[in-house]
Amino acid sequence: MKTFTYMQNAGHTGLPGGRRQLLRGAAALGAVAALGQAGKVWAADKDTIRIGYISPKTGPFSPFAEADDFILDQVRKSLADGLMVGGKKYKVEILARDDQSSPDRQSNLVAELINKENIDLMLAQVAIGPNASQQCELNGVPCISTVGPWQAWMFPLKGDPAKGFKSVFHFFWGLEDISDVYLDIWSGVPSNKAVGSVFSNDVPGNAMGDLKLGMPAAFAKAGYKVVDIGRFPVGADDFSSYIQAFKKDNVEIVTGLFNPPEWASFVKQSAQMNFKPKVATVAKALLFPGGVAALGARADGMSTEIWWTPAYPFKSSLTGQTARQFADAYTAATRREWTQPMGVVHALFEAGIQALKASGNPKDPVKVADAVRVMKHDTIIGRLDFTSSGIKNVSRMRVVGGQWRVNAAGKPELFITNNKTAPEIPVQRKFELLKLG
Repeated sequence: MKTFTYMQNAGHTGLPGGRRQLLRGAAALGAVAALGQAGKVWAADKDTIRIGYISPKTGPFSPFAEADDFILDQVRKSLADGLMVGGKKYKVEILARDDQSSPDRQSNLVAELINKENIDLMLAQVAIGPNASQQCELNGVPCISTVGPWQAWMFPLKGDPAKGFKSVFHFFWGLEDISDVYLDIWSGVPSNKAVGSVFSNDVPGNAMGDLKLGMPAAFAKAGYKVVDIGRFPVGADDFSSYIQAFKKDNVEIVTGLFNPPEWASFVKQSAQMNFKPKVATVAKALLFPGGVAALGARADGMSTEIWWTPAYPFKSSLTGQTARQFADAYTAATRREWTQPMGVVHALFEAGIQALKASGNPKDPVKVADAVRVMKHDTIIGRLDFTSSGIKNVSRMRVVGGQWRVNAAGKPELFITNNKTAPEIPVQRKFELLKLG
């Protein structure tokens, strides 16, 4: 519960600019909010379900939406013959929008989808902040979102984990889940338990890296010595002061939150300064294959949390594909490597379609929201369960620990190495120390 207090008091939003930017334009929404559910009668076609979808197709958050076109194509094909709900067949339209990684643009586009396009359900990526959810809650439109820690979704909306919301829902991991994954990774590592903490000076970095209530606090409670000299500015390319401090305190484990270019600079300077930790477990920078490949041979043995991989033992409720079949189909269609977010985004559509089917009436926003509230549904990332997380309107996503290994051809591959946090997801290989060490 301490995490709840911290996020509320600090005003963390997951957005550049904090709560003020999140609430910008809220007054203008007041008049629109009154229309709420009454606005649903505007829909010209009562036989068509309209689903809004918003994501950062362009801008700095675009890697999270890299697979959108492929996923949308698959979902649309699976719904080509319509959707049976309550004994009636509906045509389904998906209206996708690019928020360009801008919180304000996200708000405006969602308002337009609600008030001009008369959507019945909103699906959203909210890595840049929960603006889509805010608009939907104001207007009584059911919304499911993902791709952002649940704390950075709930507290900017002034939510109470014990009470939740009327119309909006979210599934993803929380800071406590990632801390548990990292501790699981390190539990079998022979080390002196000295951890170097390096987090970015932005909303997620400050939340995750807080020494009293963030991830380092969990590490200290587990018996690790945390070495932290403060946050680094986003875009930094000089980490020499951190490396010097870590060498002085004989740090053997490095953790933190980096963008890929920042982590590349840290790794390069560590080599130049002869700093060779046994373990490097960091968030964000090791999420995408491209950023890992840019590290070359030095990437071998680096570790991170895993959102989803083709090795997950689950199937899509929409297409029937296994995780491996889904990833292979993506690579065959795009000539690109699979990414972890693609499984999560696919599950977002699985959740949305299931809510519509279970509602009995997809044109009734209250019934659709109530269907999400009690949802227990198996997806390509595993079971989504909005009833048992202990957090109203939230399903906590299962995550495990993984390690990047560079194969003989110089290509990095991600393997599941630790699964104490989700035993139903099998381990692929044993965790090994960094080759740098």
